[in-house]
Amino acid sequence: MREIIGLMACDKNYVISNKGKLPWHCPEEIAFYRNMIKNQIVIMGRKTFNEMPVSFSEEHTVIVFSRIFKSSPQVIFVSSLNELYDLKELPEAKQCFMIGGGETASLFLKNNAIDRFYLSEIDGDYPGDIFFPINLLKHHPCVTYKRESSFTVYCYDNLKERND
Repeated sequence: MREIIGLMACDKNYVISNKGKLPWHCPEEIAFYRNMIKNQIVIMGRKTFNEMPVSFSEEHTVIVFSRIFKSSPQVIFVSSLNELYDLKELPEAKQCFMIGGGETASLFLKNNAIDRFYLSEIDGDYPGDIFFPINLLKHHPCVTYKRESSFTVYCYDNLKERND
């Protein structure tokens, strides 16, 4: 199985969403995020997918975890990690990123399916109803990967090695 990289953002209280939307406006972090996943394979849950613009599917190889399958020539729908692992048609030269949301991140982390995780912490406290499952990462060592005035990116590496 190819390496899967987690990539998400949260605030200082681990909020990742409020009423289905990002609760902050941080163009610098969005630019970082877009640069990381540009033209790559992205895996996300249905709720995250529903918030993406239509053009997102044109720019990436998109895999959506969902029990509700929609018909789309540009999106691959799976309902389990086993179905994901069984996919054969994924481009070999592309990296694979799990980009959210909270349920999908929990699924991948609980099942030891993430090799490395980049977690951006947006400066500030924001209202939210969905939180990042930090309890699944906090016992792993991390390093500061990038520090900007409005956010800091932490990298948790070799997650599979430490979970085995």
